[in-house]
Amino acid sequence: MKDRKKVGTPTVSSWWEERRKIQQSIIKPKPAKAEAKIKKAEAKKATANLPATELSQPAEHEAFLLIGDVHANLPALEAVLEDASNRGVSTIWNVGDLTGYGAFPDEVVRRLRKEDTQSVVGNYDLKVLKVKEKGKENKEEEAVEKKEPPEDRNAIKWTYDNLSKKSRKYLKSLPEELRLEAGGKRTLLTHRSPSPGDKQIGPETPDESLRELAHLADADVIIFGHSHIPFSRQVDGVWFINPGGTGRQDDGDPRASYAILQVNPFEVNHYHVAYDASIAAAAIRKNGLPEIFAQMILQGRSPDAVAQELSKKNESRLEEVRKTARSFGYSDGHSSQVTRLAMRLFDELGGLHGLGAVERFWLQYAGILHDIGWVEGQKGHHKASLRIILAEPHLPFDERERNIVGSIARYHRKKLPNKGHPNFAALQRGERQKVKALSAILRVADGLDFTQQSLVKDITCEVSPEQVIVNCAVSGEAETEKERAMKKGDLFEKVFNRDLAISLDLVS
Repeated sequence: MKDRKKVGTPTVSSWWEERRKIQQSIIKPKPAKAEAKIKKAEAKKATANLPATELSQPAEHEAFLLIGDVHANLPALEAVLEDASNRGVSTIWNVGDLTGYGAFPDEVVRRLRKEDTQSVVGNYDLKVLKVKEKGKENKEEEAVEKKEPPEDRNAIKWTYDNLSKKSRKYLKSLPEELRLEAGGKRTLLTHRSPSPGDKQIGPETPDESLRELAHLADADVIIFGHSHIPFSRQVDGVWFINPGGTGRQDDGDPRASYAILQVNPFEVNHYHVAYDASIAAAAIRKNGLPEIFAQMILQGRSPDAVAQELSKKNESRLEEVRKTARSFGYSDGHSSQVTRLAMRLFDELGGLHGLGAVERFWLQYAGILHDIGWVEGQKGHHKASLRIILAEPHLPFDERERNIVGSIARYHRKKLPNKGHPNFAALQRGERQKVKALSAILRVADGLDFTQQSLVKDITCEVSPEQVIVNCAVSGEAETEKERAMKKGDLFEKVFNRDLAISLDLVS
């Protein structure tokens, strides 16, 4: 940002080190959970009277740009910085979560470092920093990772891998809380609520709860993020301010959110800035991150809200897809069995592919439609399926989804995905990787119903670094299914870099 106003640099490290020493003298390593909560509260109380980090006294009308939850969305951050600069504000206070969901983690960290931003670390940043280095064993961190949905876990690892060592080091240096003083007011910057736990503060939080938080925080102004919803309220003289999500919004408004805090006189104003969210979404897709992340950016809604809406929408879309498949005389029994087995494989292998709800829907659609090309005859029916999906007006897909779903269906047999194929080449790099993974699953599922007798009743998978074992519960002789699935497992082994094995278990 240009024309930065000169503000005294706060001596953060000395205050933070003093606070850390007090905490360490009170809290012993790894206490029991109940005891830990009590001792954490004692540590906060013991440090409450520490002197705040002092900024040089702001000039009259001095203002601060408040941002948070940038979440690796560089286009949104740049739009906010430009808009705030046009309003004459350039001193930045950031309440954390620089990384996650978006495709520009390193660029965002470097930009905010360049702006000499006062920052705290966010909960997503901490998740990223916990990703273990290759070759290092850490069972505790592995247990924490497994609690995350597979798509989130893989995205966290992707973020870690796409941060430079310098950016990781910077994130590690950030405190979880930062106490400043401006305009005679003691100010606390924190990502989450000052209280223990993960309870969010938002417009719905009652005043009584805010009073309790104010007592715990011992500050005149509490600036926080985490809920991704703009919010400011004064309770008993204490201000609570959330600038909203700069890079990820949960209030249904996809514009980038920020706030400006003026200290003399004290005033808070919230702003929303329009930016080209399609650029951020395209980068997410290009890098193979879950499609739901792109939808969050485009819609300005939380992952749960997007997933719920997609689930509702999927019901009507599935009916349209099935209606279209029936109009082409598809084999309902075979297509339904292949789709069911593909869904089981997808769910069992979530830790390998790291894909989410949107990609699961694509596989489901492709499973239903993969054989509609038979209307033109057996020979080349996989290519015919692609052509029909691209052209059929009754299918509920836009041009991009037609190409993705059509390509998955096209690669259920014969040649593997190749950039020499025009439709596959037209996809973004990350979309091509998703098509490969989903096609690999569909090929194996199709092989497991080669005789079209629905012999495979259920599937479980065992995954190791060298091999994937697909355990099939079968109702009859299924050696032909096993043989065909193994033959069609060529793409599976290539995509997931593991040998494929299939076991059959006869069940009554």
